[in-house]
Amino acid sequence: MNWILKDKTGLADFQSKIRLNPVTAQLLADRNMKNPQEIERFFDGRYEDLASPLEISGIEEVIGRIERAKKNGENISIFGDYDADGLTSSTLLKEALEEMGFLPSVYIPDRNKEGYGLNKNAIDFLAENYKTDLIITVDCGISNREEIAYAREKGIDVIVTDHHAIPKKLPTDCILVNPKLPGQKYQFPDLAGVGVAFKLVQALFEKFLPEKIDQLKWYLDLVAIGTIADCVPLIDENRILAKFGLIVLQKTRRTGILEIIQTGRLTFGEKNPPTVENVAFQIAPRLNASGRVDHADLTLNLLIEKDPAKARVLALEVEAKNTERQKVSQQIYAEVKKTLDSEKDYRLIIRSSKHWPLGLVGVVAGKICEEFHCPVFLLREGDELLEGSGRSIDVFNIFKAVSRLEKYLEKFGGHSQAMGIKIRPENLGPFEKGLAEIIDSAYNSEKWGKKILIDLEVGSENIDWDLLAEIRRFEPFGEGNREPIFLTRDFIVRGVKVVGNGQKHLKLALEGEKSKFFEGIFWRAGERSGEISVGDEISTVYHLKSNEWNGNRKLELNIIDFQKNGKDKSLH
Repeated sequence: MNWILKDKTGLADFQSKIRLNPVTAQLLADRNMKNPQEIERFFDGRYEDLASPLEISGIEEVIGRIERAKKNGENISIFGDYDADGLTSSTLLKEALEEMGFLPSVYIPDRNKEGYGLNKNAIDFLAENYKTDLIITVDCGISNREEIAYAREKGIDVIVTDHHAIPKKLPTDCILVNPKLPGQKYQFPDLAGVGVAFKLVQALFEKFLPEKIDQLKWYLDLVAIGTIADCVPLIDENRILAKFGLIVLQKTRRTGILEIIQTGRLTFGEKNPPTVENVAFQIAPRLNASGRVDHADLTLNLLIEKDPAKARVLALEVEAKNTERQKVSQQIYAEVKKTLDSEKDYRLIIRSSKHWPLGLVGVVAGKICEEFHCPVFLLREGDELLEGSGRSIDVFNIFKAVSRLEKYLEKFGGHSQAMGIKIRPENLGPFEKGLAEIIDSAYNSEKWGKKILIDLEVGSENIDWDLLAEIRRFEPFGEGNREPIFLTRDFIVRGVKVVGNGQKHLKLALEGEKSKFFEGIFWRAGERSGEISVGDEISTVYHLKSNEWNGNRKLELNIIDFQKNGKDKSLH
């Protein structure tokens, strides 16, 4: 794996303009922040700094349409998605509309039977069972041109709130709210679905419930969960929403979320602030689990439940679904791995099976993509269509590439690094060949290979609490604002130990300059214990952390990779 030290070009000029700690200056320069106003907003952004929701095109039209629905006593149905972003969006909008006096129904499609987005059977169901006059989509809809036309034929109006990539042909005869649409006064296109829903709710409260405007902040726990779970860039407005949402999550009043924390034995709460990692790796997988292996209504019902006893039952069911998700995902992963050569340099991987649950192929595709560092599609074979998910690496926009091959597809949608497709079996071969050709034309061995992008080289004598304090100014970390990676070349190994169940993890005792000692933990790297011995001098790339336990705290290196000095590790 190549180690690449980020280019420091222009840093001296940057520092001459703004006097900052060198570490802070470098990390800000890497994030393209070049003036005091940008830096102040990044470090000290306030909830009040959020742009007016009316800057997003379509929201003023939505206010007028909902005002008409209120006047006429119309029935509103929310059509959501089955992932954490869609479920938090649905819960948020449902609660807001209830505050306005509506009794909205919520429809979450069955991932395995209905797939993603609006479908005609669901529209029929809403018309017949809820007498729906108005459908509001959340986290979906921008690609549902035919389905929206069908709803209009049945006399149902549609408002689309979405954040996915804009298709070549947009739906018509409906109201579209998507920050990626052209001609926006609003300048931040990368909101999650729940972020778009929150901006709409902001506008509704400003218009209809100004006396309750302060209550909006209590929705931010949902906004933070959906935003972090959907892996949108944690910059600009997303950073503000996630930052303050984590604060609300620490004090959450939501019975369902409190029960998730308790049944999952999660370790954050009032005295232990939740982190992005807690949301991404503990809460989000649990919210996603029921939709992946069964139906997401289970999670929706948990999120909206107010009774603790009922919420506990639902939370236990969600925990069981999450355990099932983990087991089946591992089975799929093992099946795919059997077809792959770990020594081969893949540029594209496409695999399919009749037995893979549609809700889990995306998760496993992401894992395979990360391991083999190339675009991956995993598809479920149906009677007439193959359907599934694709994942891609950061340097290849899979959505743009697939858009060039839409003649082979029945349906597709998504983002630059994640998407879903439906395709006929006879078109799979031409599609794979066409995508491989696009990848070959874009392939660059230096950019595509597995690599570690290092932010800064730090001497061991400079690793201290002050350095950690500078790093923490950049929290919360996430997509677009990654946790800094440091390189230190002058460690002497003073201890090597394999720890954890199954001897999974590698623990190192390291001595730096001036007899400074540090502990390093290399997760899931127990098998590498034989590569180094006590007395070796090593170079290490790592995240700097604080390990706090029983009132004690110490600096800890979360090791990403290491090498014995003198070895030929590529470093650019």
